[in-house]
Amino acid sequence: MRKIMVLALVAVSTLVVAFAQLQDKTALSLQRFFDERRDIERMTSEHRDGMLSMIDPVYVAPRVIDGVEMVDAFIDIDGSSVLPALKRLGVLVNCEFEGFVTAQVPVDRLLEVSRLDGVTGLEVSKQVTLCTDSTLISTRAGEVLNGPDYGLPQAYDGTGVIIGIIDNGFDYQHSAFKTSGDSSKSRIVRVYDVTNDTGHPATLGDNTLPGSIFMDEQIDTLTSDSKGTHGTHVASIAAGTHVDGYGGMAPGADIVLCVSPTLNIGISEVQVVNCIKYINAYADSVGMPCVVSISVSTANGPHDGKDRISRAVAETTGPGHIFVIAAGNTAGRFGYHTGWSRMDKPLSLLLGCFNMRLQCDDSYYYPNVWIDTWGRKGSTRIVATINVFDKQTKHIVWESEKISLFTEINLDDIKDYFVPDYTMDSVAYIRGLISQSASAKYEMSTTIRNMKCASVIWDEEQGIYVSRYQLGISFYPPKTVYPRQPDSCYLDTWICTYDATRWRYNESAYVERPSSEGDSIVSEWVENYYTPASDYCSIGSYAVHDSIISVGAYVARNSYYSLNLGTMIYDNNYTLGSVYFVSSYQVPGYGPTGKALPVVMAPGLDVVAAGSRYSYFQTTPQHKDLVRRDADGSLWGAMSGTSMATPTVAGIIAQWLQIKPDMTPSEVKDVIAQTSVKDEFFGNRMGPNGKIDAMAGVQYLLSQMEPEYTPGDLDGSGKIDIDDVTLFIALILGNPDPATILEATDFDGNGKVDIDDVTSLIHYLLTGSID
Repeated sequence: MRKIMVLALVAVSTLVVAFAQLQDKTALSLQRFFDERRDIERMTSEHRDGMLSMIDPVYVAPRVIDGVEMVDAFIDIDGSSVLPALKRLGVLVNCEFEGFVTAQVPVDRLLEVSRLDGVTGLEVSKQVTLCTDSTLISTRAGEVLNGPDYGLPQAYDGTGVIIGIIDNGFDYQHSAFKTSGDSSKSRIVRVYDVTNDTGHPATLGDNTLPGSIFMDEQIDTLTSDSKGTHGTHVASIAAGTHVDGYGGMAPGADIVLCVSPTLNIGISEVQVVNCIKYINAYADSVGMPCVVSISVSTANGPHDGKDRISRAVAETTGPGHIFVIAAGNTAGRFGYHTGWSRMDKPLSLLLGCFNMRLQCDDSYYYPNVWIDTWGRKGSTRIVATINVFDKQTKHIVWESEKISLFTEINLDDIKDYFVPDYTMDSVAYIRGLISQSASAKYEMSTTIRNMKCASVIWDEEQGIYVSRYQLGISFYPPKTVYPRQPDSCYLDTWICTYDATRWRYNESAYVERPSSEGDSIVSEWVENYYTPASDYCSIGSYAVHDSIISVGAYVARNSYYSLNLGTMIYDNNYTLGSVYFVSSYQVPGYGPTGKALPVVMAPGLDVVAAGSRYSYFQTTPQHKDLVRRDADGSLWGAMSGTSMATPTVAGIIAQWLQIKPDMTPSEVKDVIAQTSVKDEFFGNRMGPNGKIDAMAGVQYLLSQMEPEYTPGDLDGSGKIDIDDVTLFIALILGNPDPATILEATDFDGNGKVDIDDVTSLIHYLLTGSID
C-alpha cells in the first residue's frame, strides 16, 4: 500500500508540471485536487494520523481498486461514442446521464482522460457533508463523539443516559435505532403508546396511564404508530445510531419513545404531561439521568410559565432530569401585540389573513382566525369589540357591542361588509369568549370562521381580488363594563391560526365618538388607531418556564441531495449561520416574563435524519426530500424547523450528563451561557446565548470537576515518590510548597495530617503497601 502511495505522489508531481501549460477549467479543477492530495502526502505519519480527522478535505480520497488507485469523478461527455475510449484508459463508468457520467478514474490518468475527444469536462468528486454531519460539525458534537482525537479523556456519546422523545410517526425498526454492529438489537428500551392497549399496563405507582408499555422482545414486533415521520426524524437526530455518516448527537444513549397521536393536528396537554411523567419515572426506576425532548409549540396560552405543561415540567425536572422544547416556527407571521388599553385609546388591531391558495389580498377571506388575548395581571378583565374598517374612506363603519363574557355576532348585522362563504366551509361565525384560566388570569378567545368580504373587485394589474373592508378588533379597559375595574389595562395578544396571518397594519381611522358636549356622535380622526404587531414574543407558550431549555433554529446548511430527483436542492435564500426565519423568539422586556428567549440555538434547516418507511418519504415516488435508502429499506430525508434543532440540543445535553449525571436545569443553562457561540449573527432573535457548542460545554464541565487526588501524591505527578516525602516534611515543618495538594496529605485517612502520615508514606514507598 505504501508503495502505491509513493507511486501516486510521483504521478502527482509529474502532472503538476503538465498543468502549468493548461488554463482551462478542467485543468484547474484537477490542479486543486492534486494540490490537496500532495499536501496530505507530505504530512509525516505522526501528523497524518493525528490531523486527517481534524482537517476537512474538499475532495474524496482515492481508493485502490484491483491494485490501481482510483478516484470518483464526474466526466462531461459529448455523446456516448467516447465511452469505449474511457474504458480503454481504465475508467469504470457507473451511471450515464444526459451529458455526463459518474465514474472511477485512475489517478495517474486523470489528465489523459480530460484530454480525450468527446470529453468536455472532468471534476473529481467533492466530499458531500451529510446534513446530520453538518449538525455534528457546526455544534462540535462530532468532536465530542471522537473525544480522544480532540484532547478529551474519552468519547462522550450519551452512554448511561436516557433520551425520551414525545412525538409520533416512529419507524421502530429503522437502522438508526439498532445497536451499531448488531442490527438484531434495538436501542429503544421502552415504547409508551397512549392509544395502544396490547402491551404491558402503563402504571405509575397506584395510577394507570392510558395505553400501554412495550419492552424487550415486544419492541421487535412493532412497525409504526402512524403514517407520519416526524418522530423518526427527531429521535434519530437526538440519539440515532451512526450509519454511513448519518447519526445523532448521542448514539450511546438509551431511547424511550412516547407516542402522542394528536401532535400533528393539535396538542393534548394531558398526554404530553403523562409522557413527561412516564419518562422521568422510568429513568428513576433504572437509576439513570434523562433528557426529555418534545418538538411541538403553540401560540395560544398565557406565556407566563404557569400552564400545566410548564408546571408538570417544573415538578419532574431537577438533578439529572432535563426538559428540552422547541421555541416554535411562528416568527415571520407578526402575530404578537402588547400594550396599554386606555379609555381614550383602546388597543386596536386590523386582522389580515394571507391565503396562499387564493388569488386575493389579505382581507378577502378569513378561514379560521383565532386570537388569544390575556390580561397581564391576574385581576385584569378583558373587554373587546369586533369592527369593520373601510379601506377606501378610512372610516370604522361598524362596531359590535362590547364582548364581556360570551358573544356571537349576528352575521346579518354585517352582511353589507362580510358574509359567510359556504363554498369554502360549512361553518361560519364570529365569536368572543372570556374566561379565567387555572392561573387566575383572564383570557379572551376570539374566532373568525369562514367569512368573506362582501365588496370585492378583480385587480387586473395585480392579478388578485381586492377587498374594500377589513375586520378589526379593539380591546377596551374593563371599566367600560365593570365600573369598579381600572380605567386602563395591559394586554398580551397572539394570533393562533396556522394560516399565515399578518397584523402588520399601522392605520389611522375615523372613529365615531360622543361629542365633547355628549349630546351627539362625531367622527374623529385618530392617528395610528390600528397599531402593528410584531414577532417580539412569538415564542411558544410552553417554552418560557425557568426549568425548560427552549431551542431556536439557525441555518447550518442550505442544500442537500435529493435521491428521487437525482440532484442537489439548494435553499439559496438562507444565509449560512443566520437565524432560520421561522424560528420563534422573545425579545427582552416583551411577553409576560420579559426574558430573552430561546435559551439556545441549534441547526434547523435542511437537517437530514432518519425517515419513516410508512410516510411520504416512501409513498410519494418523486418527493424531493428523500436523501438515502438503505439496503434494509431504512430511509433518510431532509426536514426543517425548530423541531430539528430541539433534539440536537437534547442529544448534546445527554453528552454532558454522561460527565455530570446530576446536572440541574439551571446548571445546564449555566453551561450554555458560559460556552455558546455569539457570532456576527447574534441578536435578539437568538436569545441570550447564541448557538450551542457541544465541545466547549464538555471542556467547561471537565474544568469544573474536582480533581481526583491520590493520597500521598502531593505534587500531582500521578505517582508517589521521594518528591512527595520532601513536600510532606516541608508541610509538617510549616513550609508548604505552593504546589502542595492539601487534599492528598492525609495518607493514612485518619482525618488529620501528622507525623503518622509521613511514616505511612515512607512505609508505602518501601513496601508498596499501606498496611
